Amino acid sequence: MKKFICITLALALLALGGCNNGETEGTQSGDNSQSSQSSESAENSSSAENNETGEVTHLDSFGKNPPVETSEYPITEPTEGMSEEEQRQLMIDNSLMSMGDTSRMVKVLQKAASGEEITIGYIGGSITEGMTVGAEKCWAKLTYEALCEMYPDTKINYVNAGLSGTPSVLGVVRAERDLYSEYTPDIVFVEFAVNDGGEQIYKDSYESLVRKLLEKENNPAVVLLFTVLKNEYSCQPWMTMVGEHYNLPMISVGNAINPMFHEGLLKWEDYSDDESHPNLWGHELLKDFNMNYFNKVKEIADQETAPEIPALPEDTVYSDAYKGMKLLERDEMNAEVEGLREADTIIATFNNGWTTRDADGSSVKFMAEFRTLFLIFNCKNSDKYGNADVYIDGVKVKTLSSGRSGGWGNPEADIAWSGEKSASHEVEIKIEDGKYYGFLGVGISD
Repeated sequence: MKKFICITLALALLALGGCNNGETEGTQSGDNSQSSQSSESAENSSSAENNETGEVTHLDSFGKNPPVETSEYPITEPTEGMSEEEQRQLMIDNSLMSMGDTSRMVKVLQKAASGEEITIGYIGGSITEGMTVGAEKCWAKLTYEALCEMYPDTKINYVNAGLSGTPSVLGVVRAERDLYSEYTPDIVFVEFAVNDGGEQIYKDSYESLVRKLLEKENNPAVVLLFTVLKNEYSCQPWMTMVGEHYNLPMISVGNAINPMFHEGLLKWEDYSDDESHPNLWGHELLKDFNMNYFNKVKEIADQETAPEIPALPEDTVYSDAYKGMKLLERDEMNAEVEGLREADTIIATFNNGWTTRDADGSSVKFMAEFRTLFLIFNCKNSDKYGNADVYIDGVKVKTLSSGRSGGWGNPEADIAWSGEKSASHEVEIKIEDGKYYGFLGVGISD
């Protein structure tokens, strides 16, 4: 039997290397002059928590998410008596939600077929980083290796910007640094479905990241991968709206594996050793999902001439307000610093900031031009972690706590202020006396 649940209903329920060849985590909140990005709503929501292993546990206030299908690829239900081979093939078939517009990927695969060097990049959370199986056995590396086998005479570079426990709010801030510092990816997989929540800041950040990638001069092919937790939590319903708006390929883990669990043909423990992270079998399965998509596009690329890439839609689903987000770390801020020491080993990839412990009068002051300011800091569920008061042009606009119930030593991005237009501002960040604070940098957007 085939079941179809429309996107509208789902949303309502939601209310570096080549072929020749961490440590992190967070929850988000927002606050600015726009009511849609409320710090109170994000901080008080039960959308996500992180435990000490970097695993994201969503306490989904709106219940389990229904599977989201498209008319292009509806879900086929499994039946009793299916062989293991038939089950695996059914999961592969069900994983592909949409091919989307194939023009960008066709161009990349035609480039690879001609022997030109290409780069495949990934950005996401711990599932992308490879927690529990390691960097060499994660789905991203396995997909890359399979693509190398598809084009054995082509040099393919690999960039994995997966960072455990981090959502798209931090992803849009760090994308430029982590994806583009060494290579310019021709293909980018985006995976944040179990790390994001339902608040507006997640939706705006996710769409901003997607649009930021699509607007790159080399016209990269962007693929949306939707993962799922044991309790069936996933942001797939609202993320699908972004995928459909930009006509992108979408691959769903939940669409593939949940029907098998419901019919008792598989158990969650076959796929994962915890609540969220695939085991080795699970990562290999995700690789097969991706290669199913690549194989289908390759058939088109082998037969067609290079297609025209359509223009991006002028409008947005949620917002692209943060697509111009830039990360400023210590060396780029030209800041006046009081009571903090330079720190090069704070957390994960954020090792160019400052820390303070038990100091009084600690502050960072700098000038920058921006419309929106994000603060990036070390976060932990501890009363030893202090607050930061944010001042814009001498006026206090926000207090951001680094001691949060969902924190476990992770890098966190939180919106500190947003104005009506971009302008030059003096920013001062004053740290609570006698507390620890790891200041990792800022994100600014015009």
